[in-house]
Amino acid sequence: MSKSTAETGDQYRIYTPHRAGLPKMREYFKELWRRRDFAMELSHTNMRAANTNTVLGQAWLVINPLLLAGVYFLLVVVLRGGETDWTEIFPQIASGLFLFFYLTGSIQSCATSITNAGSLILNMNFPKMLLIFSNVYLAFRRFLPTLLVYAVIHIAARKPWTFHMLWIPVVILAVTVLGVGIGSLVATWQLYFRDTAQFLPYFIRIWLYASPVLYSAEVFLTGPIGSRLGLWSLINPMFSPLGVWSDALNGIQPPWLYVGVMFAWAFGMLIVGVLYFMSREREFAVRL
Repeated sequence: MSKSTAETGDQYRIYTPHRAGLPKMREYFKELWRRRDFAMELSHTNMRAANTNTVLGQAWLVINPLLLAGVYFLLVVVLRGGETDWTEIFPQIASGLFLFFYLTGSIQSCATSITNAGSLILNMNFPKMLLIFSNVYLAFRRFLPTLLVYAVIHIAARKPWTFHMLWIPVVILAVTVLGVGIGSLVATWQLYFRDTAQFLPYFIRIWLYASPVLYSAEVFLTGPIGSRLGLWSLINPMFSPLGVWSDALNGIQPPWLYVGVMFAWAFGMLIVGVLYFMSREREFAVRL
């Protein structure tokens, strides 16, 4: 509710107990766009706080997934009975981990975005979706160096460069949208259930093994999990993006089914997550 003083014409707002509901969408998104610089600066601040704007900090963003890729590469070689064609296996694992960690990094950052910004929320009036966008943008900036590293791997493995690789920015866009949607849901749940952020790493580990990261989507569907699920594997929000991602990097036209499911998950989760987040937004200050 907004009131104005006759003397100065200044406006102020009084928040009162209310039921969950959506704000006026046009005004909300107009204010969101007007304060976009705030989200960018908040992302820069968080990046400096995490020392990821330094050389060593940026290096760790690449070294960590590369080490994991090496560990999983050895694991896959053992499972395959000693096959050591690294030009097929290692690029698949590295690229899959980079994309998967981009999404899960966005989600984990968003999970605590509201609870960690308690003083900011209590002392400032702004669209809280800015906190979600800020954390997803932060995850995107951390993801960018891994693309350069994968380019080196791609060249070293003599992988093809084809026009099908134009799907790469499309996949990144879809995963970004998916991150905003799921991140909005998780950030809201964290406010009500404070153990959500602690549970996420275990869920993410299971999610990793249930996704075509260590193998391509086609190989995954012939494995012990995929062969039982079949096309039900598409209920995994990351199955289709990883399938399109892997095919594009290997110079193959991705199946249109994967493309359609990828966008359905991305924009479906965006609508559900953002609307749920916004409907609970005015309750944040009370819950903090």
